[in-house]
Amino acid sequence: MKKVYLRKQGFTLVEVLVAMALLMVLTVGLIGLNQLSAKTSLISKLRVQAMSILQETMEASMAVRASNFGSLSEGVYYPQISDGKWSFVSGTEVIDEMERWVEISRVQREISCGGERVCPIVESGGVVDPVTFKVEAVVKWEEQGEEKQEELESILTFWR
Repeated sequence: MKKVYLRKQGFTLVEVLVAMALLMVLTVGLIGLNQLSAKTSLISKLRVQAMSILQETMEASMAVRASNFGSLSEGVYYPQISDGKWSFVSGTEVIDEMERWVEISRVQREISCGGERVCPIVESGGVVDPVTFKVEAVVKWEEQGEEKQEELESILTFWR
């Protein structure tokens, strides 16, 4: 019968160094991934917040149009609620480090539209439509040192 000797073997210095190097590479990778995730989360949060403010701004514009179309005039405004009604205040507004405003401008329509009930809107060379405005809602913010901006555009008319 043969005798079997079992030797206890430990780790060599090279094996320990290789294991430590692998552990360091994995740790650095996970830290980088965590930082990227935090950065992406912050960017996503800012954009969701900006879109929420932008949507509220456009809805407020529609509410002003519905309650008092005659109060609309060309210019730069921000929406404000008072006594349960939306109105426009001249200038811009900052909400949570995000600037918002509404730019209201007149629109022009083609002079002749070949039998159509309503002539199409044109950039220039038409006639100013007294009962139609172009409304552009804008939100601007800074994201990691870079200026970002989102816009929504709509046409407001007196017609119901």
